[in-house]
Amino acid sequence: MTRRMTVTLVALLLSGCAGAGPYHAPDLPIAPAWSAANRAARAPATPWWHDFDDPRLDRLIATGLADNTDIAGALDRLDQARATAREAHAAQLPAAQTQDTLARQRQSTDSGLGRLVQYVPGLSRVQNQADIGVSASWEVDFAGGLAQQSRAAQDDAAAAQAGLSATRLAIAAEIAEAYVSWRTARADQTLLQQQRDLIAHAARIAVARVAHGDGARRDGDEAAAALAAIDAALPDYQVAITTARNTIAILTGRPAGTDLPELAGVPEAAPLPLAREPAAGAPADLLRLRPDLVLAEAHLRASHARIGAALSEYWPKVSLSGLFGFSSNDVSLLGTNGANVITGAIGLRWRLFDFGRVDAEVAAARGAEREALAAYRGSVLSAGGDVENAFVALEGARRTLAARRSADAIAGGLLDQARASQRAGQSSEADLVAAQTRRIDSQRALLGAQHDLAGALVRCHRALGG
Repeated sequence: MTRRMTVTLVALLLSGCAGAGPYHAPDLPIAPAWSAANRAARAPATPWWHDFDDPRLDRLIATGLADNTDIAGALDRLDQARATAREAHAAQLPAAQTQDTLARQRQSTDSGLGRLVQYVPGLSRVQNQADIGVSASWEVDFAGGLAQQSRAAQDDAAAAQAGLSATRLAIAAEIAEAYVSWRTARADQTLLQQQRDLIAHAARIAVARVAHGDGARRDGDEAAAALAAIDAALPDYQVAITTARNTIAILTGRPAGTDLPELAGVPEAAPLPLAREPAAGAPADLLRLRPDLVLAEAHLRASHARIGAALSEYWPKVSLSGLFGFSSNDVSLLGTNGANVITGAIGLRWRLFDFGRVDAEVAAARGAEREALAAYRGSVLSAGGDVENAFVALEGARRTLAARRSADAIAGGLLDQARASQRAGQSSEADLVAAQTRRIDSQRALLGAQHDLAGALVRCHRALGG
């Protein structure tokens, strides 16, 4: 019977340890090369927003990285994870503490041992007690459970570090997008106001021509309708400008409505900042450059380590402890041979009749690892899709911008012809105003294309991990 039980226990231990081992990076769904993105090699890491060559944007992002509340929270989470990792590492080491006591007690003669004072000569009501010593303990980690817990905590700290990087990337991208939107709204508002002035002038011309019997009333009505449409749209631009400013303020750790000195002095008609196309490198580069993928793999490594920690519960836990010190009712005798106290102990803890629960804990740990692996593979697929879609959008934005530039050049040529024709007396002032209005339409369309291209560039950098 004893032999059979021993064989059963050994079998359980061996089966419990099966599958434990070092972490190996999994096979991931990574394409060998990009389809839409370029294949230029990634340069050494530099702040991607510097490619826009806009000092105001640089200052805004620097402020955001220093003062944003989400980043502050991510830093706090990193500090907590690192502290937990240090604690888990310290659990593998021997622990020692000192326990010192110096006490003096006057006992009651009506209770306890104090009642013996009147019967025992020399027995004092006042008792002194002095204890001084150092105790030490150490859990022998021969099954590796503590080491696996420490490794999991270290991987959690790595995940927190990657989470901080992901937050920084997201905040920088959001500031850049808000900044571009703010500049676009201001420039478009200026163009729309210019167009309103032209249409108002056209309306006055139409009214004058009707008064002289030289024009149709319909022309004045159409100008008035166009003027009303612009008046209805102008408040939306002010809302967009204010909203973008407030977004920038919040992202940089300041209350909405706060003055932003970084935005002072920006000309309303200044061209939007544009950057060169970022180098996409190889798809495999994302595994080390995209913070969310670094975070996902760190979670996978931590879950694998926790399997080892769960498996260690099949083995007995052995602890060593000891105490060396002195104890005496007379302080003057502390340190003497007669007052010393020496204790040594070895402890054993084994969940011998709890293997069913250990099995469940191991199964749960393995399930968590499979979940982390699925999440990691899904993140890799999503990251690859982000890059491909971002560069498809970038190419579309470039083509649209080229077409808008061509259309604006044509509109500019037509405006020059209208001015020449008007000076030669071959066309009316109304015809010139119409040409000017069409040119502003093309400029607004060009501005929108520039905005879309700038946004596409930001999204490409974000998809690549910065």
